[in-house]
Amino acid sequence: MKGMNLMRKLTTYEILREELTRGIITKYSVTQFCKATGMSRGVFYNTYTGLTDLFCKSIQAEIKTHFREYGDCQSNKLIFAFLRQIGNDRLFYTNIYRLTRKKHTTHICDQINRTLFTEMQKHLFNSDYSNKHIKSMTNILLAHITNWIDHGCDAHVLDVYTDVAIILPKQKDC
Repeated sequence: MKGMNLMRKLTTYEILREELTRGIITKYSVTQFCKATGMSRGVFYNTYTGLTDLFCKSIQAEIKTHFREYGDCQSNKLIFAFLRQIGNDRLFYTNIYRLTRKKHTTHICDQINRTLFTEMQKHLFNSDYSNKHIKSMTNILLAHITNWIDHGCDAHVLDVYTDVAIILPKQKDC
């Protein structure tokens, strides 16, 4: 049953991605999402507290998947690949940023930062880095990513990576 729920959520996140990559979106509703997924509003609200929660969980799933796929890489390669993924999917991330910017920015940023910290903590488990150092690293990383998305991902991914590369530890080879 739990595997089935995970599979269903991955499908809903994929549908959300399709919905939010069609172009610049200024408004998006639960009704639109439910229509696209075939989910009833009741099921939606039993699963998520609202659109912001859906967006947040979608990004958290992206982060977890990315860290799982690049877990054996050096931190700098992992983060560069993550930034490249955001750059490739800039419309998706820009739309989520714009749709949540006015309402629940603090909540979604806190949740995403917590997930990023947890995944980086797992990645650096056998390193000499303290939780405080890892937390600082993820705070700086998220601030740069948010700023980059806020500016429409105009800067080249390599420029953003160069800004954050100095804070990244080097470890295992990929």
